[in-house]
Amino acid sequence: MSVCLPTTYNQLSGSFSTISLNDSQETLCISEGHFPLTTSFTHLGLPNLLFTCYMNAAMQALLTLEKFIDEIYRQKRVWGQHPCSVHFQQILNIVNCQFEPDFKKKNILSDFKQTVADFNKEFSDDDQKDTHEFMICVFDILRSSKSEMQDLSSALNTLYSCPVDAHISFQMINIRTCSGCGSESKNIEDCICLILKLTASDSADGCLREYLKGGCVEFSCNCGSHESSQKAIFKSLPNVLILQLQRFTTQDNNTVKEKRAIYLAPNLEIPKKFCNNATKSVQYSLVSIVSHLGPSLNYGHYICDGVNRQRRQSSESWLTYDDNVVTETPMQDVLYQRRTSAYLLFYEREKC
Repeated sequence: MSVCLPTTYNQLSGSFSTISLNDSQETLCISEGHFPLTTSFTHLGLPNLLFTCYMNAAMQALLTLEKFIDEIYRQKRVWGQHPCSVHFQQILNIVNCQFEPDFKKKNILSDFKQTVADFNKEFSDDDQKDTHEFMICVFDILRSSKSEMQDLSSALNTLYSCPVDAHISFQMINIRTCSGCGSESKNIEDCICLILKLTASDSADGCLREYLKGGCVEFSCNCGSHESSQKAIFKSLPNVLILQLQRFTTQDNNTVKEKRAIYLAPNLEIPKKFCNNATKSVQYSLVSIVSHLGPSLNYGHYICDGVNRQRRQSSESWLTYDDNVVTETPMQDVLYQRRTSAYLLFYEREKC
């Protein structure tokens, strides 16, 4: 018997894929179809409920990540059998609500916001929130049911892959070396994204390299030295690398926004020396940017820019998502305009 699962996410790209699961062979068969291309993008917008631009920007960025969303669709054969999998379905509802009227979109977004608030009370009120914290909370919700889903998949005689673990999460090796005796200590850290200081470097690539190169730290070694150097390398690399530019810092109990301009390039290279056991550097392509417009964390507005999946023949076309207003913007304009406001950067790993 062949069971057809819901259409995988590809509406932003102008195409769709239907996954068919054959019970006897337990294989996935993906068939391609196409939606007509359009020059109007209004239907892709998400209405602002009340200071929920942080949620809209975060979700638009995640919806740009095709493989991540497709993984949620693929795993529906497992989570679809679980009574407490509403968070998965709600994300797909946001994907599929594009051609719905605003009042239906608002209901869908309100339901999802309530699910997030039930998981983390920080999001239970109508105040402005940090979009990065919201996104991390969404990832935590998806990961929270992993063990239950794996148990269920065993009962269903299939496998379950957590979408966050499969595409987003990765591991770093932090290496500390004593300046006195040269002894090393290492620890492995599980990560969802890397938080980068806006250093003297004028580019996102430079900020990442500064993070990996590290610097001097205070540490008391048995040899008597009180100084060590610290650096980091990737133990594993994700399909989607998320970088947070540290635009908000605390000074005298006040949150201050850093508006320093950072050069944004369409590609990111991670040299092999920063990758554990790598034989060559790894290439990533920038696919989405979440920006904060405004003077401070509590006063401002979040928007998202993402690659236009409908224009598959060109990576030059991007879409700017400003709540329910969506406009097409050339990539180079996005990279220039977001130099002082880019907050979250989303990169997809290129095929070798």
